[in-house]
Amino acid sequence: MIPKWLASLTAIFIISISAASAQTREIAVTIDDLPFVRYGGTTSEQGLVQVNAINAALAAHDIRATGFVIGNQINRNTAPILNSFAAAGHRIGNHSWSHPSYDELTRRAFRRETRRTHRALAPWIDTPLLYRFPYLHEGETPQTKQAAEEVLAALGYTNVPVTIDNDEWRFNADYVDALTAGDTDLAQAIAEDYLEHMRERTAHFQALGHQALGRDVKHILLLHLNQINADHLGTLLDWYADNGWVFITVQEALTDPLYSAPDLYAGARGLSQIERVMGQQSD
Repeated sequence: MIPKWLASLTAIFIISISAASAQTREIAVTIDDLPFVRYGGTTSEQGLVQVNAINAALAAHDIRATGFVIGNQINRNTAPILNSFAAAGHRIGNHSWSHPSYDELTRRAFRRETRRTHRALAPWIDTPLLYRFPYLHEGETPQTKQAAEEVLAALGYTNVPVTIDNDEWRFNADYVDALTAGDTDLAQAIAEDYLEHMRERTAHFQALGHQALGRDVKHILLLHLNQINADHLGTLLDWYADNGWVFITVQEALTDPLYSAPDLYAGARGLSQIERVMGQQSD
């Protein structure tokens, strides 16, 4: 018997196979939790320093990223951070009002969270309207998944999933703790582990894409606006460039048939889009 996930991908594979001999590794950069990750007492002034450092790392590779903003963190102190990010040519997206798990919301509450953030983002947001689920939680049941899809469609939003999921946020917490303690050696060791983790996750999901589709996909990378990226994103982006990756926009990535494939996963985990269309979790 043909596995369910394999049968659902047949149409995509037919589209993809003609290009299999001339593949390019492409990746779009997305950054969650703007204005900045509030960990370890980070101030708005420090958040502005972080976004400027991240902007510089992105500019070195002519990358146009997409940042997803938490609405209730927008105020007169954090607005300059969004101004800086947008002025650098990056797109602003909606990341909910209070960063709840969608699975804890009613349909009405989800709509309210999304609309309230949309209004707060009026100075920065532009079409196409882009949304990112907090924690990548898109619904525990087919019914709740459909409800979210209907709400987003009614509001004119496109969901932006990720393919290269990772635990970068955990490394940031340890990194900030080490810096706060004045242990620069430990902080550097954590940064090296973070970079290795990102390389490993990239290789993992690159291989998983080949397992599912027999080809490279247009990847979407998940990052956060935090201290470890402010200090080391440049090194990570250099690694991608040195290994033949081409940086694209989210809009370009979403043209890949992967993102219009049936999402066969309903559950409590936040997963890569590749795992979702496979209908199963990878190791």
